[in-house]
Amino acid sequence: MEKFAVGVDFGGTKISAGVVNLESGRLVGAAKKKTRQVQEQDDVIKRIITVVDDAIAESGVEMKKIAGIGIGAAGMVNREKGILLAAVNIGANDVPLAEPLSKHYGLPCKLGNDVEVATIGELSFGAGRECRNFVCIFVGTGIGSGIVQNGALVRGATGTAGEVGHIPLFPDGKLCGCGAYGCLEAYASRTAIAKDILADLQRGHDSVIREKVDMTKGILRSKAISQAVASGDEMVTSAVEQAARCMATGLVTVINFLNPQRIILGGGLVEAVSLYFDTVELYARRRCLKIPGRKIEIVRAELGDYAGIVGAAMLARNGSKS
Repeated sequence: MEKFAVGVDFGGTKISAGVVNLESGRLVGAAKKKTRQVQEQDDVIKRIITVVDDAIAESGVEMKKIAGIGIGAAGMVNREKGILLAAVNIGANDVPLAEPLSKHYGLPCKLGNDVEVATIGELSFGAGRECRNFVCIFVGTGIGSGIVQNGALVRGATGTAGEVGHIPLFPDGKLCGCGAYGCLEAYASRTAIAKDILADLQRGHDSVIREKVDMTKGILRSKAISQAVASGDEMVTSAVEQAARCMATGLVTVINFLNPQRIILGGGLVEAVSLYFDTVELYARRRCLKIPGRKIEIVRAELGDYAGIVGAAMLARNGSKS
């Protein structure tokens, strides 16, 4: 009998869920809902349940064939207790996620960091197949990464390894969402690009993107950035290139220190804006040490928006062994 698991990707802008075939990695049903800045636990759980119910309904898979539920949450997590400890891009802290969902569905539920589970997805069915030493870096609302060495995830002494977005680039630089100053995330994420573009627009610079940005919230989607770059918009192109050069600096740190075989870049910005990926690759190779620079493979993630869902489903299958 075929076995399936539900994967939930709880991110800074949306909650996505899908039912995944555990042998093939194929997504057989999916649903999503926008993330709200939430504080109440019940609100978080209700929104996740709504998305999971929709995904299961679309898949047509019977509950008896679903082995479990995995969640990848944007933030720091307590994996053993299934608690989202802190999520600066969501506004949720100390929220139990695994136990309430396990009780609701009568299924085992596992929690991991969102980029950690996306890395599991790429390791199992994506750009990390047959590669035992790599780093996955995902760029979106924030920047996070997962580290794989000898075919296994590296979580670190406190379970927080891979916070590449909080490598400090500039002492006393821009304020980051984590509360520190000068972090990579504050310069190279989609959020950082949106802030730079918004500031330029407020100073009166002309751009085709003006009608696509929410001037009150500073929200700008990757697709709008891609379209502006494709149209030759100089202001947006400059903002993307500047962010990509900062991202390349972060990659150089990773390459020189860890010496991985492969860097896998993913996330909505990387998928939508080729200029970002191309600039990161060019500057990272140019600036890293010569010997690792010759060997490093810098590639795009293969699973796209579904990396987190697939990885979370695999987390559910593997449990504590993932």
